[in-house]
Amino acid sequence: MLRLVAAFTFISITHSYGAYLVKQTVKGGVTSVESVEHIDKDINQKILLKDIRESIAEKVSTENIQYQEWLVPDSKISKDLKLRALKKQKKMNVAGSEVREIIKQGDDNNRIVLTILGDGYTLAEKEKYFQDVDRMVNDLFREVTFKSYLPLFNIYAVFVPSRDSGITDIQKKNTAFGLFRSPRGSKRGIMPGDRGAIERALKLSSDKVDYPIIIANDDYYGGLGGRYAITTRSLNSGSMVLRHELGHNFSNVGEEYDGGQVYSGANFSSSTRVDWMHWVNGELQVNKAKFLTGAYVWKDLTEGDFVDSFNFPSSEGHNFSMKISSVGWSGPEDVKVTLDGQELELNGVFTRDRSFFQTTRSALGHGSHEIRVQDHSHDGDNVLAFANAYAYPNSYNFKHGVVGAFNVFGASGEQRGYRPTDNQCLMRDMRSKVFCPIDQENIWLRFFRVVDLIDRVEVSDEVEVKTLNLPKLETRWFKRSFWGEGDEIAELRGKTKVNLPKGKYLVKVEFKTSEIRKEKVIDTKKFEVN
Repeated sequence: MLRLVAAFTFISITHSYGAYLVKQTVKGGVTSVESVEHIDKDINQKILLKDIRESIAEKVSTENIQYQEWLVPDSKISKDLKLRALKKQKKMNVAGSEVREIIKQGDDNNRIVLTILGDGYTLAEKEKYFQDVDRMVNDLFREVTFKSYLPLFNIYAVFVPSRDSGITDIQKKNTAFGLFRSPRGSKRGIMPGDRGAIERALKLSSDKVDYPIIIANDDYYGGLGGRYAITTRSLNSGSMVLRHELGHNFSNVGEEYDGGQVYSGANFSSSTRVDWMHWVNGELQVNKAKFLTGAYVWKDLTEGDFVDSFNFPSSEGHNFSMKISSVGWSGPEDVKVTLDGQELELNGVFTRDRSFFQTTRSALGHGSHEIRVQDHSHDGDNVLAFANAYAYPNSYNFKHGVVGAFNVFGASGEQRGYRPTDNQCLMRDMRSKVFCPIDQENIWLRFFRVVDLIDRVEVSDEVEVKTLNLPKLETRWFKRSFWGEGDEIAELRGKTKVNLPKGKYLVKVEFKTSEIRKEKVIDTKKFEVN
């Protein structure tokens, strides 16, 4: 049984008769159950696995629907829902479809199952799709972002051919899952079309899918968070978007950038009484920038310059900086960004795809100032996505790795609350490949709600405990007493295969990592030697 131990609180899982995975949506206070499945998992209390906005998109209006997944023990499930679980959903049967195991490390019932679909890939593009999958899995799980979590995962890829190549945008495409860009012609949201086809295709990989991903056969930026993590195959931005969207889904958190839709979860606090004090060294530092002006314009610069003005608070004690995003800016010669007629240097990577920049921080005089963004190359594809301007006090701590309280602003420039770090986390900076410690820890703890450290205990001539392939696992063996755990057999500490005489025993495995401070992660299994 897995225990997450926080302070003096013990959360334990004991044996039952399996559990049921209930998927449901909540809209306007009305709950609608979508599906019920029996799961080979022993629990004794309801566990909320997901409680996330159905769709989280960048500046795209979506319905206020909450998507939830509950793990419900047999003893607490209603008769009606049990009957629904008996009605198995039919699996999709499509000519030319194929399923491949990308990473397989154990039974799906004790792993995080991630299934990847592709939309807009024709039958002739099947190998292109699987190559895109391999590239993205390597980007995310072999590099830094999700590398430490990899032992918890089984990853599958499902190919379902589309009639047309690409996804619907200005031109309508006939594709397997009907993905489409929203708004049309933008490099922003990509929305799911045929949700029924998506759900049936996911079932081709495994009866248990924890996190679905869809890759759109499109070479430019776009995506969606929430129930489905959607990205494109873009060599420049595909993996970048997927890191961010999986951050929403794995950690069940909202945005950290300014002007987002959803601010919630472990990485957000509405006040300076933050829940992440266990990651703060010393006293909490409160860092408050001033939001000067912001414009989410998606302006085609061939139609004219973008111009905005603002008032700077004081000539002393503050520094000025901007965050800018673009499409089509292939190099610094494409556009000019000026402040009061003086050109600003942009720090970032210029690409024809979606790009993100920040200007250097500089002192600025009190009073009115003008920002201007103008087309310089006149090559016809220079678009300004957004431009936000800030004033930072001299005391503001920009140091990477510092955990404190950093204010975040809503769509109208109003302060919404606080995030844990300045610009470290990929939930704020799309170019980052790392999370803040709070998000990283929260992902671990959410995963350990459904994954046990111990796969099984095998009893034969010897007793062997089979565990997840994680580093720094501490194994301890106990002779069970009438009262429970009993006395530890100290000489067996650290061993995974032991000789034991007849009797009743308990093995305890603890996962120790610097990425978790809030709780201890301990799993125990009882067994007998006859």
